Amino acid sequence: MKDSARARTGLRHRLATLFLVGLTACGGCQKTDAERAAKERAEIDQRLRDSVALVPYRALKLTVRAEDDPRAPEEVALLWKALEETRALPDKPANDEVTRAAARAYLDLGIAFYKARKTLQTRDEDEFPLLWTRWASSGASLPMPSYDAGQEHAFLAAVLLALDAAEKSDRIPATELVFYELSRATPAPTWPAPLRAAVQASRGTAFCQAGYHYAAEEELTGFLTETERLPPEAFPAIQQGTPAQSREAVLAAAHFLRAWNRMGLKRERAAEDDIEQGLRSLQTLGVENELTWWGWAFIHTRRGRYEEAAASLDKLAASPYLEETERREVHASAESLRKHGDSLPLFQQTRATVLLGRTLLARAGGLEHVLTVLLGPDRAQRLYAPLVWMDRVRQRTAKLSPEQVAQGAGETLDRAREVGNRGWKALQDRLDKSTAQDSPP
Repeated sequence: MKDSARARTGLRHRLATLFLVGLTACGGCQKTDAERAAKERAEIDQRLRDSVALVPYRALKLTVRAEDDPRAPEEVALLWKALEETRALPDKPANDEVTRAAARAYLDLGIAFYKARKTLQTRDEDEFPLLWTRWASSGASLPMPSYDAGQEHAFLAAVLLALDAAEKSDRIPATELVFYELSRATPAPTWPAPLRAAVQASRGTAFCQAGYHYAAEEELTGFLTETERLPPEAFPAIQQGTPAQSREAVLAAAHFLRAWNRMGLKRERAAEDDIEQGLRSLQTLGVENELTWWGWAFIHTRRGRYEEAAASLDKLAASPYLEETERREVHASAESLRKHGDSLPLFQQTRATVLLGRTLLARAGGLEHVLTVLLGPDRAQRLYAPLVWMDRVRQRTAKLSPEQVAQGAGETLDRAREVGNRGWKALQDRLDKSTAQDSPP
């Protein structure tokens, strides 16, 4: 009996030891946020290395910056010459001769694309003068004393981020272009502190929008920490506001951006805390609109303050920018909350984001007005004009085979197969997918 008892005791000890070892091993399998963020950053770097969308974009920038420079690579200039020749081609060739000419033009474009991609592996746009020096009038001063290539990349990233948010047809491969510009926007010690923080905000927003939430969390937390550290006098006064008000507005934006990302991480409580902090910053600034009414309704509901939540929804329902059906739905949600409902039905739907975005855009005067204010009437009108042309180029180029492209570039059949596997085939797959998304049902 004693031997049997000792055996059972020994077995229990061994099982307990194995259980503890198993727990330790499982704990070691759990990656930290920093490890997950590092993995996402490595994926972003690989995505940039493999991107075919970057080739024409980088080639265009290099061509503009290297204009009239004897060091300019010929292959890049030839790519844009071939691309320009497709501009006048008709959507539907009228006869066989025009059809053959169009096919030849697009084949020439594919060959030029392939050669330019090889060149861009060794040549870089930052070898040449800034875009600002090409576009600004003669004798114009720099936008700011510390303006350099990194800042130019940062400004272009911000513009592309705005385009990516506004243009949802996937005709502009903005995500990879933004990643590229941000990868080159390395802050220098001479940069103003708010600009350094703004680059972190852009990087965090871009990562979040593309689904890299752990990397975004690092960037957005850094943006918020840096903004909190800076004194009010570090921020510019905007319109009739003060530097302190500018700082408060940036803090609100930082909290809202991080809340958006934390929702993607399924960390709802942390996201709610950020939303409430952002709303309090807006309250300090005296800002009240559809976004703040929705935000307070959401926070009050999550905190169990149902009457306050209903009152916020009443204000939202009174907005003149809501349609009648939406107004009724908001009212219904308010009444549900007054009965101590534990959810906010309207805002569990994805379209609530669209509703809020549309009402805020309407309050600003509509997209056309916003673009006109930001860009001027002529630039706003021309903003999307090249899209139809580029979409046609994409569809025609997608019909080329990798063998045609590589052989046209003077490569062997074996090299053609390699191009098909690693380069042009990837481009064709991307173009076929994008064209399918853009085609009407």
